[in-house]
Amino acid sequence: MPTEKHSAEHNALANLMEAARAVETGEYRSALLSELMKGRDEIAQLARVFDSVAHKVTARDRQLKMLRVVIPRGVALSAEKDFNRLLETVVVESQKLTNADGGTLYLLEEQKLKFVILRNTSLNIQMGGSGGQMTFYPVPLYRDGLPNETNVASYAALKRERISIADAYEAEGFDFSGTKAFDARTGYRSKSFLTIPLLGTEEQVIGVLQLINAKDPESGEIIPFASDDALEALVLLASAALDGYIREEKLRQEIAQLRIEIDESRRAKQVAEITDTQYFKRLQDQARAMREKK
Repeated sequence: MPTEKHSAEHNALANLMEAARAVETGEYRSALLSELMKGRDEIAQLARVFDSVAHKVTARDRQLKMLRVVIPRGVALSAEKDFNRLLETVVVESQKLTNADGGTLYLLEEQKLKFVILRNTSLNIQMGGSGGQMTFYPVPLYRDGLPNETNVASYAALKRERISIADAYEAEGFDFSGTKAFDARTGYRSKSFLTIPLLGTEEQVIGVLQLINAKDPESGEIIPFASDDALEALVLLASAALDGYIREEKLRQEIAQLRIEIDESRRAKQVAEITDTQYFKRLQDQARAMREKK
């Protein structure tokens, strides 16, 4: 018959096994062993050592993930010269990192968040970029002169805040009527949302990235989005790549406009030089005389 001591050791072992599995999945937290670590016996000492090692392993895994995943993708973003592919890559890579079923990218244009990319894996939807025409209207930052804080994307842009929502149907303070209408049409169920403002090098908002329905890698269940340093790094790199491209495009447009102005000025000068010549004035006099004869 098991003694009380054996029962306690069995429970302690079960807790350690649970903590070990959490380390494997990258979900370890000290709270899993908090009770064990309070004691003074050998098991408590073992739990404290395990906790220290687990944090080191987690930190190392995070660094390796940054090296293996984020940095190569960030370099690819910076090297991309096709703007549509750049936009698509930002969404696709963010979905991969978070195991998100859907992703949307907005760019800020004239105080409105313009849909530029929309992807949904389950529904096989691809809009914007190389995926076909975008059919959604822009989201205004202001309505009747007031901040549009009921839409989660415009709220994130206005407040420059990252918004994580476990279930859109239960969220308070935001209007998800458009999302619910989309779900009703498609049979989809939009649940967890992560909405991130994208900031340029001068801390100005250049767009918003929104990820939808994070999936548990094993069960496929829709879960809330977790905090992820790798995603944070990717967002920073993506923002820098987008900002750089937008700045270059604006500079190209300014140069093109300057060339037009220079050409128009040159043509005006050439016309003035021609009209000031004696030959041109004689032609004008001859034309005037012919009109008077008629």
